[in-house]
Amino acid sequence: MLLEVKNLNKSFGSVTAAKNINFKMNENDIIGVIGSNGAGKTTFCNIITGYLKADSGEILYQDRDITKFNVQEIKNIGIHRSFQIPQVFENLGVLENIIIAELVAKKKQHSFFEEAYTKENYDKAINLLERFSLDATKFKDKVVKELPQGARKILDILIAIIGTPKVILLDEPTSGISTEEKNIVMTNILKAIKEFNISVLFIEHDMEIVEQFSDRVVAFYNGEIIADGNPKEVFKQKNVQKYIVGSS
Repeated sequence: MLLEVKNLNKSFGSVTAAKNINFKMNENDIIGVIGSNGAGKTTFCNIITGYLKADSGEILYQDRDITKFNVQEIKNIGIHRSFQIPQVFENLGVLENIIIAELVAKKKQHSFFEEAYTKENYDKAINLLERFSLDATKFKDKVVKELPQGARKILDILIAIIGTPKVILLDEPTSGISTEEKNIVMTNILKAIKEFNISVLFIEHDMEIVEQFSDRVVAFYNGEIIADGNPKEVFKQKNVQKYIVGSS
């Protein structure tokens, strides 16, 4: 078992954000997480990645209890994440963002005696761009703020996998991306991630994207998991149709 959550609970005052959550994840899983706004999806991911602490329950990673680990400790053991709003240096170049992330991952960010922008580091950054199907010729000299939203999202996720995690959590990877680009972006993201043998847990509101790209779907409502299984079977369930998909 790669990741397991047992009896997880979290409240904010009178609001229950997570209620008795039980969840398991195996290696190479691609799991979509669905639910309306406020259903508990982001709280669940924030607890796993250390941004929030649970009131009770356990989180096990490769059979190791990480419930009390902080954000950096969780990242160091191999659980990374991206955000709905890309966390990148907008005024720096694409390659500079990648190189800086590589140095941080190697804990060399405080080395004043090592040149950062070497040919070797540039070549590694270009290789990563190409593995994520970003045209290196087109994007390598761009400042990040000049990128289209789809490319910016891919760059953020590319940076999140630096350091070779075992698990990556993606928060709405297609949010803000045009309908025409969504399938291409998800295809490129997952193709690259699979090459690194990384398991994926992604929050998404686009049900077509979830159904097309997930091996399994976990549905949240009112802080609880109300369905967990094969995408087609989950979407057929009456409570999922009522509370999430919008059907009666």
